[in-house]
Amino acid sequence: VGDDELEWLGEDLGWPTPLTSAASLLDFDGRAAGVERRFRRELEAAREELLAARARYTVAKRTLATLAGYRRDCQAFLAWQEENNIGEEDWEETEAMEVPDNNADLDA
Repeated sequence: VGDDELEWLGEDLGWPTPLTSAASLLDFDGRAAGVERRFRRELEAAREELLAARARYTVAKRTLATLAGYRRDCQAFLAWQEENNIGEEDWEETEAMEVPDNNADLDA
């Protein structure tokens, strides 16, 4: 807890002194309980924000890993094409070929 929080806590609670009456002490206890509830609410909100941030981080990390894998696969494919002297025109020829509708070649 930083100095600002302690200063606020002291202002909000009005620290008791040795001469504080019993009624004032009960009032102090009530205010202290209120401060504790406020801290608990703020802590729970911070935990929820942290959980959401961790989820976003996990999604981003997995997305980047997937994209890196795609990039690696593309580079390997391009290297394979170059090693085998396959150019764009070779793919165009392959696309123009007709594919038979039956499995006659497979059955033979």
